[in-house]
Amino acid sequence: MDAPTLTALVYTGALLGGFIAIATWESIAPARAPRLAIARRWPPNLALLAFNQVVLPLVVPVSSAAAAWTAQAHGWGLLNRVDVAPPVALVVTMVAIDAVRYLLHRAMHRLDPLWRLHRVHHSDLDYDCTLSLRFHPFEALTSALTLGAVAIALGAPPWAVVASDAVTLAMGLFSHGNIRIGRGVERALRRLIVTPAMHATHHSVVRDETDSNFGAVFSWWDRLGGTWRESARAGDAIEFGLAGERDPARLGLVALLVMPFRPLRRT
Repeated sequence: MDAPTLTALVYTGALLGGFIAIATWESIAPARAPRLAIARRWPPNLALLAFNQVVLPLVVPVSSAAAAWTAQAHGWGLLNRVDVAPPVALVVTMVAIDAVRYLLHRAMHRLDPLWRLHRVHHSDLDYDCTLSLRFHPFEALTSALTLGAVAIALGAPPWAVVASDAVTLAMGLFSHGNIRIGRGVERALRRLIVTPAMHATHHSVVRDETDSNFGAVFSWWDRLGGTWRESARAGDAIEFGLAGERDPARLGLVALLVMPFRPLRRT
């Protein structure tokens, strides 16, 4: 089996396995009652996933794994110039890429051109695992180019990049899950990783809560970066989405695709 095929299988396994596991968990032990019907919310989220995973790579065939293979073939990047044990390479790769994801996420909220793209992700009026799939294609492309550049500069082994991406994909489904976790377990987990309760605050309709808890996998970046927030002020009554986008009828697939080009509201 060649490397691209194996990579596709790993990504597909992380996506489908994570989705099935978290969606099942949501149906058995939801953290809160859904506010909108699945039949209304899931189609645009899944359609964006299909576009970003199928159509976009045909137009711009770029990925962090492909960048890592290119770097390895040319001997580019730090880890291609020093001899480190595979476990060390894996840890360095995962921590470095996750740090960049955190910084890029903060930039998405701070810079208006990037926020135009990222607000598509924040416009969902409810919260479940499909929210982790809801990204505008231009945001997906921006992330792919950024993380590809990081993979080249780092000289990360392709297998480590694939492992990091798969973990991030599965963690995204977990952290966006509408799942109930015991308080003690959740508090223990959030010392290391981003939990659903922690990340739900990030999707609050309240602006200063939205601009917090940016981490993707590891929770320590928010503590180090001063963007940590323990919980939303409203607690379990938290409202999700954007203050200027409260009409579900304006949040279909076509509306999401054109949202970055509409007047920007930062309320």
